[in-house]
Amino acid sequence: MGKDLASIFISFVKIGSVAYGGGPSMVPLLKAEVIERRDWINTEDFMDALAIGNALPGPIITKMAAAIGYRKAGWAGVATALAGLIIPSAVALLILMGFVSLVKDNPVVTSMLRGLRPVVVAMLAYAAWDMGPSALKNKSTWAICAVSLALMIFTPLHPALIIVAGAAAGVALKL
Repeated sequence: MGKDLASIFISFVKIGSVAYGGGPSMVPLLKAEVIERRDWINTEDFMDALAIGNALPGPIITKMAAAIGYRKAGWAGVATALAGLIIPSAVALLILMGFVSLVKDNPVVTSMLRGLRPVVVAMLAYAAWDMGPSALKNKSTWAICAVSLALMIFTPLHPALIIVAGAAAGVALKL
């Protein structure tokens, strides 16, 4: 059990240390670590955790970390995964708070952040591209995807309502 907890902690510290842009940008890193590198879960289970994580309030990556940690090592795995994920950014935040006033108007820092934003968009696009074949299996799932995207782009509907509607469509269509 101790070896499992150590590997969980190391894996989530790595993800928490290199992810920029918040929870959604961490999804491809999480997928690479827990499916491709560690083989802790399969793609279907990952997609289920992602779907459930999106349906619940709060940051998606913490919910996914908790689910994967629980699956691997029970409640101790939950605590370990969350600690590993959160500690790097919490430490960095505490350190950087002392320097915020010094660097906030620095043109190099501003340029760096503007250069990182498109990378985050690319990571999200890659996650969609990579997970698409697992999620979009037939005309019904493609239709749910298209309608959901249109609703997000063209209406002020809260994403939670779109998620609930997608879940209801899945039940209604017996997907």
